Amino acid sequence: MDIFDQVREIRPTYPTSPQAPRRALHQEIARSRRSRPLRRIAVVSLGGAAVAAAVVTAIAVAPPGVVSQPQAASAAEYLTETAASIRAAAAAAPASETTAVTITTRHLGMVGGPNTVFAPFGDIRAGATGAVVSQWSGTYRLDADGTLHVTDQIRFHSTDVYGDEAAVATAWNDYYGSTEIGPLGTPPVAEDPHSADSPPETLPVSPADFPHDPAAFLEAWTQGMRDLMDAEIAESAELVDGDLEESGILDRTYERYDVPAAEHMLSTLATSTLLHTGSPEYRATFLEALALAPGITVEEDSTAVKVLAYASDEQRYRLSIDPAAGAVVQIDEFLLAVPGQLWNRHTKDDPPVEVGSAPFLPDGIPSRSSTFRSAPAS
Repeated sequence: MDIFDQVREIRPTYPTSPQAPRRALHQEIARSRRSRPLRRIAVVSLGGAAVAAAVVTAIAVAPPGVVSQPQAASAAEYLTETAASIRAAAAAAPASETTAVTITTRHLGMVGGPNTVFAPFGDIRAGATGAVVSQWSGTYRLDADGTLHVTDQIRFHSTDVYGDEAAVATAWNDYYGSTEIGPLGTPPVAEDPHSADSPPETLPVSPADFPHDPAAFLEAWTQGMRDLMDAEIAESAELVDGDLEESGILDRTYERYDVPAAEHMLSTLATSTLLHTGSPEYRATFLEALALAPGITVEEDSTAVKVLAYASDEQRYRLSIDPAAGAVVQIDEFLLAVPGQLWNRHTKDDPPVEVGSAPFLPDGIPSRSSTFRSAPAS
């Protein structure tokens, strides 16, 4: 489930509008399928060259006979340690105990400049005049029979405003003011608890039936990504006349699935209630498989919470985990490049637009952020 699917689930009574929230999802289309492999090869090659150069330099400057300091743990080690702690906690817990996870999601929306074509909010910071952070949260528990219970749910609402507050208020109020969300600054509202037969999402590897070997899990996840991509392409072919590839309508599908496994797994970890409510063994194996996917590095590990990083051409992820506690703490996503047109106006050959920066924003504020808190279900 992606970020705008979550908003739709949280507030299912959106009025029909030519500017439906679903359009905003397509702001995330970063480039066409054809351009992806070349750029990724370039990034990996440059990264490998840099690592090789660093190793050679370290060997060259280390004085003979001097014992170097032990290397810090790798991202893979921190991920596998977290998986081990998840299993240990599950083994120590009562057999009948179930876990609920609270997921809080924040999204940065920009107004002004190039964002005017993405009403109400876009993602491009360069040239923007204002920004708002929206937030929503929910607590989820998945029963053994597949029933998903949603409790303590807080409706989509505004929090922080930066820059031109009047412009932000106009954009927000024109779009949400007449809905149940209300005008900018409306206090958050708690939704009624509810249950569903199953979470409204499909993962590349089902929590109900999965390989317990991490390498096999990663292989199955990669194949599952291809299967989901093929299914979406087939569905699009039934809805669109003409050449799908030329129309650009498939870009969102390619952007979701025609990516390295690590990128897709981090994106899923940031948004999937089904993954976070899966069994401890499923969640542990997922992290062990993620540890095998190339591209994840250590950004900060001086405290108990370790910060891992992954970057592509269009986005950068920061994954905060607590290996000793067996906890996924937070995932931040920083968009680096986005389409310059609405999803139904751009073509596959339109170049992405760099997100850039805005002087009125705090340093390091992510485009999207999800935090997670697990506790025994009451």
